[in-house]
Amino acid sequence: MPTFTLASFNICSAHFREGHYTEDNLARLAEQINQSAADVVCLQEVDRGATRSDRVDMPARLADMTELKHYYFIKIRDFQGGEYGTAILSRYPITDSRTINYPVTIATQGTSCGYAVLDVEGTAVTVYNTHLSVENEEANTETLCCLGDVLSEVRRRNGSFVCCGDFNTNPKKVARFIPWVEMAHKGLTTYADRSIDHILYTDGITVENPRTMDTQVDGTTDHNMVLCKVTL
Repeated sequence: MPTFTLASFNICSAHFREGHYTEDNLARLAEQINQSAADVVCLQEVDRGATRSDRVDMPARLADMTELKHYYFIKIRDFQGGEYGTAILSRYPITDSRTINYPVTIATQGTSCGYAVLDVEGTAVTVYNTHLSVENEEANTETLCCLGDVLSEVRRRNGSFVCCGDFNTNPKKVARFIPWVEMAHKGLTTYADRSIDHILYTDGITVENPRTMDTQVDGTTDHNMVLCKVTL
């Protein structure tokens, strides 16, 4: 059975360390990804072509600087002449991908999820990535319900998946609104003293060894990376 290491990683658009984007900050993020030895990394807070990050295409640059040469950018919204969103980096080929915009009315900044279908040693696995609203509790709930609707449709079709993201809420709330998914962890500290970055998965997939990597230690970002072993 194929296995791989999966990670969820909020990179704060490579501007946390200095308070603005720097090439050094991006290189440090790439170094942390390499040190993690993850095969698939779901990134949140990713800029592509935005003024504040010198119009860098972050997914492409990080793919160049790591062993994860396949990538898919998931747009949340237009931002400063470019785009802001999430991304999936992968050691394995991507055979299909899609971005799904949430039909929000409360979360004014909007958000989305997206997926990439990966060919892991001849076995297909669908990896979702999302970043839920941080605006207020009501907006967060709206986007969590939107994600639940998307994943429920996959479940209805008997599809299996893993789903990473910065949920901006605790495991108990995720379990309350999407009770039928499994959670890789139920309380790892991922941001300050909170547990807000999660990895969900369904029947047919085994997840082991959930853990964090201290990626806040030198101020490169304000989140710890969450990792686990996935067996298909």
